[in-house]
Amino acid sequence: MDALQKNNERTIINFADTGIDHVHLIGRYSYLGVRPQLETHIHPGMIEICYCDKGQQVYEVAGQEYHLKGGDVFVTFPNEPHSTADYPEDKGILYWLQLHVPKKGENFLGYNSAYAKTLIDAITQLPSRHFRGTAGIKKLLDDILQAGKQPMGEFNKLIVYNLVTNLLITVVKSTATPVQNKANATRILNVKQFINENLVNDLSISVLAAQQYLSESHFKSWFKREMGISPMDYVLRERVERAKRLLVGHNNTSITSIALGLNFSSSQYFATVFKKYTGLTPAGYRNMFKEGATGPA
Repeated sequence: MDALQKNNERTIINFADTGIDHVHLIGRYSYLGVRPQLETHIHPGMIEICYCDKGQQVYEVAGQEYHLKGGDVFVTFPNEPHSTADYPEDKGILYWLQLHVPKKGENFLGYNSAYAKTLIDAITQLPSRHFRGTAGIKKLLDDILQAGKQPMGEFNKLIVYNLVTNLLITVVKSTATPVQNKANATRILNVKQFINENLVNDLSISVLAAQQYLSESHFKSWFKREMGISPMDYVLRERVERAKRLLVGHNNTSITSIALGLNFSSSQYFATVFKKYTGLTPAGYRNMFKEGATGPA
């Protein structure tokens, strides 16, 4: 198998095929629309670190759902069954890194057993598996991807070990990143409520920014920093969620009426957006529930 696997949406580097000890693989996907859900699986003897760069993603471990947004880190530990529950792999950009946990007394990333134990203990004893990342995580992941594309001589192996070590240290330190402060949480809640109450109306950036007495550029950057997605992405997601309920609960209402009622410019544009976020056309979604599936909450 080639160490590098790449298509228009996904890049995966199998370090296991390059002589790099304990670093199994790194991957990155960039999806413009949803993809099928990730079924329950495990990674025997491995830690997996995921970083959501853009968009949103849901994972489930032991019956608990974790809702990631852009800038979040999510960690699964060796042999833990996990999946995306009933959710698809969402549109956005996400990285994942898989590492074999060394056996007792083994070296790790070039470190002797004592330092190896210190590093592994720090990762396996994280206070939380889901937390906000820091700005350096994305760059380190990109650097690891780039290093993995180079011929894997001894010097480049050293580069990979160094980058992965720095990433693990950065991830451990990120668990101390402050959570959203109360003032920002209240302000975001206010914006979300305004959006939810006005899905049938114009919700342009200018309207949303004015509602918060901010400039458009300041509002966009603030919203994305707090929510992990752009304001317009959030608006479209909420309109699609509302549409899902209308499609199932109002069978006699035409798809065009639902589209125009939610301020989509046309039924064609509505269908394009709906499929991007659900993987189904509006008609297909409605028909699925006519056939006996349970409607959306």
